[in-house]
Amino acid sequence: MRTEITHVQCKNSTLYCESYIPDVVPAPAVLICHGLNSQGFHILKVYAQFAKFACRKGFVAVLFDFRGAGKSTGTFDYGIGEQEDVRCMLNYVASRPNVLSNEIFVVGHSLGGAVSIYALQNEKRVKGLVLWSTPKNHDYNVRKFISCIRGKRGLYLFLIASQIDKIIDVSRFYRLNVYGINLRPRDVREKLMSLNECEAISKLHGLPVLVVVGSDDKVVDVDEVLEVFDSAHGPKRFLTITAADHTFRLKEDELASATIDWIVKWK
Repeated sequence: MRTEITHVQCKNSTLYCESYIPDVVPAPAVLICHGLNSQGFHILKVYAQFAKFACRKGFVAVLFDFRGAGKSTGTFDYGIGEQEDVRCMLNYVASRPNVLSNEIFVVGHSLGGAVSIYALQNEKRVKGLVLWSTPKNHDYNVRKFISCIRGKRGLYLFLIASQIDKIIDVSRFYRLNVYGINLRPRDVREKLMSLNECEAISKLHGLPVLVVVGSDDKVVDVDEVLEVFDSAHGPKRFLTITAADHTFRLKEDELASATIDWIVKWK
């Protein structure tokens, strides 16, 4: 196994990328899309651990930071521009001489899963999609998240601020910092909350899908993820990781093994 660092140009952003390459190539590939976080894939153990596990199983495993996150340039775009990031990375992965371009799989965590669903519409190069802890839609999920951290009054204040923010910038007196990213209420309302994962996945036909959630996930609960699964056409499989939270902390090995076992069946 060897590691390679590259930078992929995607319109006005430069995406930082780490690839784990097995000894025997060309090989099938796994593209890993991290969740919402200012530090990209670097902050959680699960991403690099999965990439190394996949590489040991014979896959070229590719990690990257979305625009405005980690070591990538650009500006966070609330799940909209990030869809283009996935497409750019797919182009990059498919162009690598050590990758079997007809055997590419995508693994997306949380928001990374959401944008992957949108990015794969009409995409023929991908053989399978894995969704870890992906919400049913971000309108519901954002409302639930803000209610949990700020209460019902906090949600009402956010909804009001998001309307005012369309006219004047309210960032001087209203701050919403989530996982290290300062979110502008207007863009959360108009962009992030427009993502409807159930609707988007219902438009994917013939793409095998594995949907995974932790039984103790408080950010995206089991019932939410079940709605995503129900909306998928399949072939599909639903998996619950017992005692796992939203980041699968201390359950990384179990998640990696189950994910690769499913992928191997479709390569």
